[in-house]
Amino acid sequence: MRNSTDVTQFILLGLTNDPELQVPLFIIFTLIYLITLLGNLGMIVLILSDSRLHTPMYFFLSNLSLVDFCYSSAVTPKVMAGFILGDKVISYNVCAAQMFLFAAFATVESYLLASMAYDRYAAVCKPLHYATTMTTGVCARLAIGSYVCGFLNASIHVGDTFSLSFCESNLVHHFFCDIPAVMVLSCSDRHVSELVLVYVASFNIFFALLVILISYIFIFVTILKMPSPAGFQKALSTCASHLTAVSIFYGTVIFMYLQPSSSHSMDTDKVASVFYAVVIPMLNPMVYSLRNKEVQRALMKVALIVKKQTLCPETQYVNKNVKIPWGLLVKNLIKGDMLARSPALNQSGPTEFVFRVFTAVPQFQALLFLLFFLLYLMILCGNTAIIWVVCTHSSLRTPMYFFLSNLSFIEISYTTVVVPLVLSNIFGAQKPISLAGCAAQMLFFLTLGAADCLLLAIMAYDRFVAICHPLHYTLIMTRKLCIQMVACAVGLALCMSLQVTSLTFTLPFCGHLREINHFLCDVPPVLRLACADIRVHQAVLYVVSVLGLMVPFLLISVSYVAIIAAILRMRSAESRRRAFSTCCSHLTVVLLQYGSCALVYLRPQSSSSAEEDRPFALVYTFVTPLLNPLIYTLRNKDVKGALRKAVGRRGAAKAP
Repeated sequence: MRNSTDVTQFILLGLTNDPELQVPLFIIFTLIYLITLLGNLGMIVLILSDSRLHTPMYFFLSNLSLVDFCYSSAVTPKVMAGFILGDKVISYNVCAAQMFLFAAFATVESYLLASMAYDRYAAVCKPLHYATTMTTGVCARLAIGSYVCGFLNASIHVGDTFSLSFCESNLVHHFFCDIPAVMVLSCSDRHVSELVLVYVASFNIFFALLVILISYIFIFVTILKMPSPAGFQKALSTCASHLTAVSIFYGTVIFMYLQPSSSHSMDTDKVASVFYAVVIPMLNPMVYSLRNKEVQRALMKVALIVKKQTLCPETQYVNKNVKIPWGLLVKNLIKGDMLARSPALNQSGPTEFVFRVFTAVPQFQALLFLLFFLLYLMILCGNTAIIWVVCTHSSLRTPMYFFLSNLSFIEISYTTVVVPLVLSNIFGAQKPISLAGCAAQMLFFLTLGAADCLLLAIMAYDRFVAICHPLHYTLIMTRKLCIQMVACAVGLALCMSLQVTSLTFTLPFCGHLREINHFLCDVPPVLRLACADIRVHQAVLYVVSVLGLMVPFLLISVSYVAIIAAILRMRSAESRRRAFSTCCSHLTVVLLQYGSCALVYLRPQSSSSAEEDRPFALVYTFVTPLLNPLIYTLRNKDVKGALRKAVGRRGAAKAP
């Protein structure tokens, strides 16, 4: 049957029609696109120029960077033109071309990730046969096969979509010509086309995902059989970046394309599409560079070459040995392992721990003491003020402020668990802490930290109900439900923390007095002191950390996808601004808390050190509890109004 299309062009409605948001969105998308270009093209140049990166893993990574660059370039420039020029018209043929390129390169990325998973399987499970398994010919065939599958898949979808008739509306409720958004405009029966989309997309996604899952099942089985902790850690480290990229990519693609058409919301789809069409191509080079030592070393080598002409010979010599700290770290780890295995040491376990001092310079010690003391006072005053204002003002007795007061109480508590002991050790006294005292501090700190994360997820749900179901808000968020949710958060946090703490302190710690390379009894630095095999403990810590951080973060992300979709449907600009305003404070706190915690607890032990962990721990121990009350007071009119009212009442009471 011939296509009887009357439409010669489409109009992309974009993300929003609000004129006030066009310029800010243009700036954001331009910055993201520039970072995407620099990151992915830089990764390709780096891999081509460094002979140490001429391996199968980096061959696939260079192809992944090329694909990210291509499919981002198929979409983002047109989006930017729509923001700044108002050019939202796209011709019929250009729309088909954009759809083809995006679908092709997105599918290629899916198969490349599967090829990379097979490469990691060969490297970890068959290391002696790796060179003969992953030959140049095999790598080339896997890459070419990925491109062939991608372009074949795109041909099927574009041919199927544009064989439909378009004779009524030409308004594409999207910011680019994505398949579901264009298909819904057809005035002919699209039932078969929708089935083709679902079945072909399902095959491509789940076939590649099945290859990845099977590869990682074999990888994890092999890792658990490794007798050497160093081998265990190295294997996990080589897979961590790839697993992160897989999770990000497949999560958004499955959410987008494998929903039944009846449950599709174009506003929700647009938010998800921004993530996988614009954000993921920017994140991939960051994931592979920040978590990969070989790429980091290659970048450092390039930086040294750039600086070489401006440095004197002695400085060049020192800079050429910039990798020495990594070597010293490895030597220290090896030395620690040797000491742990020495039969001359006391295997009965230490009676006490001490914390490593921040600095031995007296002037810096005084400055640090003063700084930490002032921060602690500000944390106490700020969070106590939030609790007092919420409790004393009836206008703030709502679920949102009930959760905020609990968040402030938790911030005070978990800071108090740590800071007084930090202050007492700053001057180099290294006051010992008993084994039981260290375990108690770890338990309270983990419980309160996990409760903080869970409470932020509850607050996201509260914002979701308030914005998406405003008429039912008081019926859903009752006082009883709020109390139950807080109690469940604390109970669940205590349960997870008890498991981690009890598992950590069942390990033997050799020697009478051991130094913790940290300022508190956190799990990673205490595990490093154990003189036994800690692979199982590290795996349990990783799983619990994923559950404690990623599950609440997933709930927050789902809530905000629904919130943003609801905001975009609002007709009033004032309503949109007000909705955004109520969420901005919470989003800022979420990013601070989860960002620093994820950097400490979700990195493989082989790619982290105590020296790196301490600065991140300072952020969530001092900075986040300090900023929370500031964020919620500076950005929240209700809290600011209540504070002014309270100050005014006190001033009036003191006046004669």
